[in-house]
Amino acid sequence: MWAQGILGRVGFIRKIRLVAVGCVLPFLLSSCTYLKYTSIQAEYARLQNADPSQVNLKHMLDREKFFVFGRTLDDAGVYAKSSMAISAYSSKFKDNERVSTMFFVGSGTHYGLNLPEGDYTLVVYSDNNNDQVFQRSEIVGQKDIELKATETVEKVVGSIDIKLEDARVIDWVETIPVPGMTQNKQSLFYPSGSIRNLDDPIFDEEVSVLGMYDPASFMEYAPTMFYALEEDLGYKTPVVFVHGIGSGPRSFEEIIKHLDLTRYKPWFFYYPSGGDLDQLADLFYQLYLSGEVIPLQGMPMIVVAHSMGGVVVREALNNYEGDEEENKVKLFVSIASPLGGHPSAALGEKNGPIVLPAWRDLNPNNTFIKELYRKPLPEFLSHQLFYAYNNSRALKIGQNSDGVVPLFSQLNPDAQRQSDGQFGFNSDHVGILKNQEMIDLLLDKMDQVETIYSKEQMALLLEGGFDIELPDDYSPIVQYLIHSVGKYLVALAQEKVEPISSGQKHFVQAVKGEAFSPRPLEKEFIRFMQEYPEVIKNAP
Repeated sequence: MWAQGILGRVGFIRKIRLVAVGCVLPFLLSSCTYLKYTSIQAEYARLQNADPSQVNLKHMLDREKFFVFGRTLDDAGVYAKSSMAISAYSSKFKDNERVSTMFFVGSGTHYGLNLPEGDYTLVVYSDNNNDQVFQRSEIVGQKDIELKATETVEKVVGSIDIKLEDARVIDWVETIPVPGMTQNKQSLFYPSGSIRNLDDPIFDEEVSVLGMYDPASFMEYAPTMFYALEEDLGYKTPVVFVHGIGSGPRSFEEIIKHLDLTRYKPWFFYYPSGGDLDQLADLFYQLYLSGEVIPLQGMPMIVVAHSMGGVVVREALNNYEGDEEENKVKLFVSIASPLGGHPSAALGEKNGPIVLPAWRDLNPNNTFIKELYRKPLPEFLSHQLFYAYNNSRALKIGQNSDGVVPLFSQLNPDAQRQSDGQFGFNSDHVGILKNQEMIDLLLDKMDQVETIYSKEQMALLLEGGFDIELPDDYSPIVQYLIHSVGKYLVALAQEKVEPISSGQKHFVQAVKGEAFSPRPLEKEFIRFMQEYPEVIKNAP
């Protein structure tokens, strides 16, 4: 199975049985889970001393790691349907040690790797003979990279694109079995494996907790940090859900049940929540806000973040550079977030046998929280601050809270000053996500975000496309567009609706024969209009 490596490690974790009387609860987490992972970290340290390797370092919480991402470039589409893998090899401790591998289907989408500092050779495999083995003779891409903490402050290295070529032999790489790929829907637009149901095992609590204590293992299991429930439709407003520490996308299930999925498309930033918050915030910016990975072309974005997720997003918003191509978050809703840090994080950092990087950043006395509000929020963005105040715990110690996050942190004065509204709910820290009053207010705030499409255009887009079987020589993307938004495209081509972007204007020019060089997708749609005149005639 493709997840054999990570599940084997989870099996190793399960074998450790710790009996502790009167366990403490560092940072309000399960003590036994904490002690279990303390033993695992000690084992990694022991292995590193006895037999040093980059793989050991990758899993050690006290060592810095880099997130590396990019695309496999395949303009001709030669590997569009191939089983593929990308591996990072290092010779820092052992000759040609394979440190990390990501498996995917089809070229063109983004990959992601979690790596400690060092020099690497990235190698791309393609199972060209379909024998279920990535052979040394099936190397179709290669790139050398250097990762140095002194040169990359946030330790996020993007745009490492690798051009794919004809297969060749590299003798020193490993032969790797092709994993049994899960039967998840493959996307035309998103990274391979990104479309999931909320009941998918990838969102199980065991995996979410793994993201706290072993981010590298989490990344092997859930490598993209971008997940969606359905294929992309450009006219829907994206709503990015960002979970808290030790949690995952399922925490938003009740909200999603009430979401109008004809207007909104849920996306999930599913991240290793024990990691460095500066690094995670930079990743959020790179993936969702920069416009380089997910270009929204003027469509607004909504971000809904619970607990620590609100802190990650607030730091990510500091990374806005004012570029026209950046995606614009029009509404940011933080829910029960420790916007002033968490006092228990300071205790965990001071007294814990292991210290999660996230604890250091949530310590109110450390730089991360002190500088969180160093920049004002962009003028185009509205921050709505939702807080919870029902502490249902039988034993109440210290400041008023929602049972987890103190009210003084949720209502941090700097966060209040930069927000456009503060709303309290009689719920505890987790229960607020199922509070109907909160959900109703959230949906009302979302409804006030204006899309770039008029009501008339939206009505036409919701009419969908044409239920017609097309020959296989139509590309998958054009077939999808004809079936999903074909009626709008016909109306656009016939100039019955106004184009709202440069891409749509070019499309109209191409249909009219005025474009100097029609794009491949435009040529295919012109062909469709010529081959199916009766269908076009009966379109709205």
